[in-house]
Amino acid sequence: MTRHLLYGASALCLLAFASRPAQARGSWLPASPDPAKSVRLLDCRYDGPVLVRAEEIDPADGNWEVAVACSDDSSCTFTFRALRDMADAGVAVAFDRYGWSNDNYVMIPAAVYGGNRQRIVNRSYATGLDATDYGRRDLALTSNPIPQLSPEFGATSRLELLVCNASTPAIAWLDRANRQGTILLTDQGIERDGEVKDHGLMVEESPDRSIATFVISAPGVRERKPEFIGFSPSPDRGLSVQKGDEITIRVTRLDFEAGGVPDLLACFMRERKRHMPTAMPRNLMPMSEVRRRMERNIESRYHVGAAGEYYCPENADWMSYGWIGGLMNTYPMLAAGDTLRLRRVVHTFDFGLLKGCGESGYYCDVLGPDGKPLYRDAAKLHPGIALTRRNADLLYWMVKQFDLLRKQGRGDAIRPEWEARVRGLADAFVRTWKEEGTWGNYLDLATGGVAVYNTTGGAMAVGGLALTAGYYDNPEYLDVARQAADFYYRDFALRGFTSGGCGDILQNADSETAAALMTSLMTLYEATGDTAYRAWCADVANLCATWTVSFRYRLPDDTPLARLGADLTGAVWASTQNKHGAPGFCTQSGDALFKLYRETGDTLYAALLRDIIHAHAEGVQPNGRITERLTYCDADSRGSRGDGGRTGWNETNGALMAIEVPGIYLRTDTGRAYVFDHVVLRKVEKTEKGITLTLFNPTAYDATVTLLAEDEAQAARPLGENAFVDWKRPVVVRAGRARTVRIAR
Repeated sequence: MTRHLLYGASALCLLAFASRPAQARGSWLPASPDPAKSVRLLDCRYDGPVLVRAEEIDPADGNWEVAVACSDDSSCTFTFRALRDMADAGVAVAFDRYGWSNDNYVMIPAAVYGGNRQRIVNRSYATGLDATDYGRRDLALTSNPIPQLSPEFGATSRLELLVCNASTPAIAWLDRANRQGTILLTDQGIERDGEVKDHGLMVEESPDRSIATFVISAPGVRERKPEFIGFSPSPDRGLSVQKGDEITIRVTRLDFEAGGVPDLLACFMRERKRHMPTAMPRNLMPMSEVRRRMERNIESRYHVGAAGEYYCPENADWMSYGWIGGLMNTYPMLAAGDTLRLRRVVHTFDFGLLKGCGESGYYCDVLGPDGKPLYRDAAKLHPGIALTRRNADLLYWMVKQFDLLRKQGRGDAIRPEWEARVRGLADAFVRTWKEEGTWGNYLDLATGGVAVYNTTGGAMAVGGLALTAGYYDNPEYLDVARQAADFYYRDFALRGFTSGGCGDILQNADSETAAALMTSLMTLYEATGDTAYRAWCADVANLCATWTVSFRYRLPDDTPLARLGADLTGAVWASTQNKHGAPGFCTQSGDALFKLYRETGDTLYAALLRDIIHAHAEGVQPNGRITERLTYCDADSRGSRGDGGRTGWNETNGALMAIEVPGIYLRTDTGRAYVFDHVVLRKVEKTEKGITLTLFNPTAYDATVTLLAEDEAQAARPLGENAFVDWKRPVVVRAGRARTVRIAR
């Protein structure tokens, strides 16, 4: 049922609106606080990008007439009709919260986590922290300038974003004292002259923090434009409207009981597509074709030099450890199973593992082609430190590759000196944990101590230690993994914030540590059977969903991605500093999402992973290259996929998705199937002899589809690492053709 109300014309209006005096310049807050009123409709005026006033609409002023239509599904449509010509104008819907506290959690997906209430410094790109911040246990989480609610009591506290700054058009908050969560979902914006002008997503708090207001505005006008780092003058402006013009703002408001941030994020995971349901993603390129192209790209990066041979992870002749692909891009080469690539991986392991290791057992960030440490990013200014995340990645992926070689029957290729170095790395993580109780953001290569504290930068080491415990038969590794998992979940995941995964940013929120912690918790669950870790993994997966685009953003028609008809649903944003979407998680397949679906049957996790897989294909250029740009944000590469460029980690994660995630997952006992690949499942038929699947390949490329079929008993066992080795022979479906596949019971 839908109720239609004319603002100012009916005493039965759901929302009480009264005339009120003009507000102070630039404030979205109510001029006269009234706890009995939670929603205000605003008449906005701008001077360039500056909000001059936002007054509650009074029909007697003769500016706007508003019709409100609310449905039983918690959605309301506010239609503002201009009663006269106006310049530099706009409208907004403001949701006020009284009895507020700055302890409450505020989230705008991919842009704001915990209000971004961080210590702000002004540092050049990829230079790390100031020297005075090293060795400080009391160091507050620190970021370059980003939109934030002020951490300083009494200071002005306001942030202004557009929908293009977010992965979902939403504002969410947790009122801790009242144990209540609220999510506002809205549209991208309003159409004017054939182009969408984004809504604004604004939050402002009173100086005493007792009131907060959450605003959806049309058009969105930011006083400052967030950039890749910091801000620039805003290009946003109000509208010129003529009498009779209409502006519509649709909002879905969800209020629910929430005892903590995980409850808020769980609701967001369920409802993030509710307001703007999206179509199925485009089937562009089968996973097998993506894998073929990405492996070709990785192969083209093989370097032969005087000091050694190795796979380069980036567009240079040096080799890095972890993070963006170093000693990780070797995994898909091993998975290929051929002798040539095995030989090249062996050379890479010899070059990487036997060099670059400090006295502590930790590895430096980068090795030059001469086999000596090459100092970049923060280490360039502070030689002798290493990014914690790089070493954590290295630990996890090396043991995983040792396990792969064994399962392929090629365990004799594993050299004892490699195993010794990886064991030494695990021992270094254990020593640091026992001495420090954390792994910090950066580590000291000589002592093994924490060089920069805080962050979730060591999240991948949880999974790494869980794997090494089994590989080296050392229960101490597993014990430390459990302790670290508890720390990271308690101190970061429960706060809805993870950070420290990227060497080119400081300590603001990023998607990469969320994905790493999700994967590590699943690895720990599979190693221990403790279902608490599976539940924690689901909580962090919900956080990962906030970083992932949930809708089809409409770009200006003249942008490259718009001309391609690209669907950016499933692109994963990098961090609140870098502000761009990319094809996939940096740097992994996201198979933990598949494992969650397999364990729980919850298709939300499967759909999230399917979206990410399909978005990766949106980034593949005709020449087979791919970059880390797949974005609509106006802070960085708006509407571009970076044609002509190439990014190593997107090659690696594309291959990983094609290897570690089955193209189709089938439960033979129920007949339930889920398709991750770029094919269509037309029919599933159960018979006494088995199950018949009818597949159709709508793409221009032949598809070699991996199929994982199992019954209830098989699905009850952990999938573990490198499970793809045991999957049945893949199914070939020719381009534009259909094929029937029979699976015996």
